[in-house]
Amino acid sequence: MKKNTILCIIATLIMWGCGTKQDPVVTEQEVTVSDDDDQTIYGLACDGCNDTLVIFLPIPYDGGDPDTLHILNAVKKRQIMGKIHIGDKLAIMKNERDSTVADLVIVTEQLMGQWRHLVYPTLHQRADMEGNTERQKIAQLPDSIKALLEIPKEYGIDIKHDNLMYVPGSYAKNVTSDEESPVEYPIAQFFNEWKIFNGRLVMLRCEADSLGEMQTLVSDTADVMLLEADSLVLRFKDDVRSYYRKVEEPKE
Repeated sequence: MKKNTILCIIATLIMWGCGTKQDPVVTEQEVTVSDDDDQTIYGLACDGCNDTLVIFLPIPYDGGDPDTLHILNAVKKRQIMGKIHIGDKLAIMKNERDSTVADLVIVTEQLMGQWRHLVYPTLHQRADMEGNTERQKIAQLPDSIKALLEIPKEYGIDIKHDNLMYVPGSYAKNVTSDEESPVEYPIAQFFNEWKIFNGRLVMLRCEADSLGEMQTLVSDTADVMLLEADSLVLRFKDDVRSYYRKVEEPKE
């Protein structure tokens, strides 16, 4: 992914740009910048956002006033992903014909977190069951194996700040006990970065080559269909996946 050093607007600048008359304070840090072909615009939510307007400071910040876009149609079409709070990072897709209108708003701040979904196992392929339907195969199984098919595993993604991502369990390899088991779970794909590209969530596995340049080895793209405090729904090419937010219990 292309990376450049840009100015990151911190909380005091948010309040200044949204109307509070103070000298802005900025810090410089390394952040991920969108690709040249990305039509998404990015910003920080300002006071005054409601069900008809989104008001935001564009990122990178150019010293100007907040921008305003109409979102009533997006609200009606349920294209506001997340609940907007002052200072939240936003990813916005403008209407192609009317630049004063936003068709999609994703509150990327609310994407951050540990998202999980349950995955159930399938039967290992067995030669003596070839030609049978899945239901017929299961009907022939002893109850102990049928019970194994009802045990889910927790899969998911950890979406982190600075466009970092972690997939728990993606490094796990099948061990002898798994290979001998009559059931098997899918292997989780490994991703370590994410970005919004043209209003879609892109997950990537990136590694440095021999020259130290970051190269994308694998990527997957999904539409954000729902984003709430504890729910995330992503539509992939061949699958719609519903996640719940995992909240870590406080350590005693």
